[in-house]
Amino acid sequence: MEKLKWGIVSSGKICHDFVNALNDPSGPAAAGNTVVAVAARQLDRAKTFAENHKIPKFYGSYEELAKDGNVEVVYIGNTTGQHYDVCKMMLEAGKHILCEKSLTTSISLTKELFELAASKKLFLMEAVWSNFFPTYKELKKLISAGHVGEVTRLEASFGIRISGVLRVTSKELGGGASFDLGIYVINIARLVFGGEQPEEVIARGGLYPSGADSDWDVILVFSGGRRAMLKCSSKFELDNTARVSGTEGCIEIPDPFHCPTSFKSSLGHEFTIQLPNQAEHKYNFVNSEGLAYECAAVSEAIRAGKLQCEEYTTEDCLYNTRLVEEINKQIGV
Repeated sequence: MEKLKWGIVSSGKICHDFVNALNDPSGPAAAGNTVVAVAARQLDRAKTFAENHKIPKFYGSYEELAKDGNVEVVYIGNTTGQHYDVCKMMLEAGKHILCEKSLTTSISLTKELFELAASKKLFLMEAVWSNFFPTYKELKKLISAGHVGEVTRLEASFGIRISGVLRVTSKELGGGASFDLGIYVINIARLVFGGEQPEEVIARGGLYPSGADSDWDVILVFSGGRRAMLKCSSKFELDNTARVSGTEGCIEIPDPFHCPTSFKSSLGHEFTIQLPNQAEHKYNFVNSEGLAYECAAVSEAIRAGKLQCEEYTTEDCLYNTRLVEEINKQIGV
């Protein structure tokens, strides 16, 4: 099998983790994928990144990467505010795309990109890696099979102190707690409630001086009074756990709930995985080893001629983006 050739947009921490996970020989991605180029806005940073990860080509602009005919798919890991322009450029250059969340800063821009990708028969996915973890797949299977009965309540929180990070606090850069952290609690609500649209969204939160959201509490009300109680903060530490309650029992997902290696139910079901563990370099973020699951699924879909992955579809992305937009509207972003 010929390896799928990746180009990396940006040389930041998440891009380091993605390439590190892709190359891990004990993970599911290494056998079918290879990184052939990296681009950063500063040539010296791209060169350092390339040397560190043994990447043959490096560029000092994203435009040069777009013109590289050897690159088949790009991983975009720069700031959210740049995603739309870079995605559009890469699609017009004929590249498949895996773009870090959030894909864009609005539902209209997100729809536009998906329409462009479909018109060119190119793969485009927002990189919500949670759904590709074996733990999330098992969780979805259990809930669908009625393991805890009918789900009546979800409690999920994600909060870490990153208020000193400019990409989070700057509205101009596409910052905000929703785009960086809130997407994860919204995403698990969609999974737990089977994609059902909430009948009501109640949001209260705070803002940074730039106008980007800093933290919020949200209640999603579903049919029959079932509720998701969601918390998100870029200013405070939260539990970073999730609890799914049903008519027959509950499932508890420990910290970090968005990339878990285990969970257990009150009915005696326990599920645990071992992450890939032979990466060459250290990771920047917790459980980044699991980025390999997402990478492997994306490459498999592209080889099969698919425009999306079943684990995280275009509609999943649109659903999450609509909710982020509604939450931000209510809290004054």
